[in-house]
Amino acid sequence: MQTSNRQVVYARQPVGTVTTSCFEVRESTMPEPQEGQVLIANRYLSLDPYMRMRMIGPQGADELGQVMTGRVVGTVAASRHPNFREGDSVFTMGGWEQYSINPGEEVRHIDICNIGWEPYLGVLGFTGLTAWAGLKHYGAMAEGESLFVSAASGAVGSVVGQIAKIHGLSVAGCAGSDDKVSYLTGELGFDHAFNYKTVDHLPTAVAAACPTGVDINFENVGGQIFDAVFKNMNHGGRLLICGGISQYNLKTPDPAVPNLLDFITKQLTMRGFSVRNHADEIGPYIEMAKDWFMNGQLKGRETITNGIEHAPEAFLGLFSGSNFGKQIVKVDE
Repeated sequence: MQTSNRQVVYARQPVGTVTTSCFEVRESTMPEPQEGQVLIANRYLSLDPYMRMRMIGPQGADELGQVMTGRVVGTVAASRHPNFREGDSVFTMGGWEQYSINPGEEVRHIDICNIGWEPYLGVLGFTGLTAWAGLKHYGAMAEGESLFVSAASGAVGSVVGQIAKIHGLSVAGCAGSDDKVSYLTGELGFDHAFNYKTVDHLPTAVAAACPTGVDINFENVGGQIFDAVFKNMNHGGRLLICGGISQYNLKTPDPAVPNLLDFITKQLTMRGFSVRNHADEIGPYIEMAKDWFMNGQLKGRETITNGIEHAPEAFLGLFSGSNFGKQIVKVDE
């Protein structure tokens, strides 16, 4: 039986752009579960842009020397909790490591038959819930409205667009390559999409993609893209601020400040949110989204990196756009 646990530790705070030197790979002793705990052999690890935010400021300093955290799916290796047995398929918040220990109350069974492991870190996991919670609780989406989503081919953005289409909205978005744009309009059914790296003028590109204006902006990028969408918002529009990946590695964020008078004249609302506030909805979301997934209305795409020791390089790829869809690490090659 394996006695060691390979882990990736947060070693140094970044100044500006995060680099692989911010992480270290180490071997630790295999942990043993205590009463009420479950030991999980991690199979796949989710990498997400929000992890960069946890490295910033005093919070980041407090986490130095700790194993990086992230959602995982895997198999119960040992259990001292009555609801779990060795061999059960589960998902939970774990670590960038081969084995993680969690209280049983924080672990959820999953059914991987006909579905597999990866969707529970993407369209059927907290990635999908992020999209659904934003649209449901803050978007007030209605059939016939227009939605724009930035980083539209990414893990969250692609689900946002698909859920909006399921509910009868017109959907547009932007991505960072022509291949990703083709994926959006071809595979996922977006009405319009464009490559933000090649257009001459972002506000004009948004206007062309959303000829009737934008009722809902689901923001994942920030900066100039956010400013361009803001200029195209309709009266009564809603701006949902989920992320700002263009800003995470900047020493000084871009000064993209919307015109406050537009909030008055257009009666706009803007709301930032976090999926952590809706964690209790993951069960109902999975049951609902399973139907969409099984009938082909909700699709996912993953970029899979092999080996937990390569997680830092895969994480950096999130900020250069090298991933396509959900970035996942297969823990053991």
